[in-house]
Amino acid sequence: MINTIQARVIGAMRYSMDNGVKGAKLTVMNEADASNENRVGYEVATISAPYEILDQIRPYAAHMPCNLEIDAEMRTTGGKITMHAIAVRKPSTAQATAPASEPKQAAKS
Repeated sequence: MINTIQARVIGAMRYSMDNGVKGAKLTVMNEADASNENRVGYEVATISAPYEILDQIRPYAAHMPCNLEIDAEMRTTGGKITMHAIAVRKPSTAQATAPASEPKQAAKS
């Protein structure tokens, strides 16, 4: 099953080993669920991906960290459920890609 999520991508890397194994991973950060009293701040996670996905992310490198839409499938590996990215793209709303470090303008009275 493929899900589309929106996440703040803070980095990506890919690897190619001598034995022919290739892959990539996306590092994402999202705010912790405010209703969970055991978490505060941000949660950081990695999402596995195919080697070629870095080419999809490269155009956004200058804007990272930035919000991106990620098509990901859920996989069961070793008894754990993991996410594996299939595609990455800019979200449909322009405001979603604004860097978090940009201050919001105060309302004028």
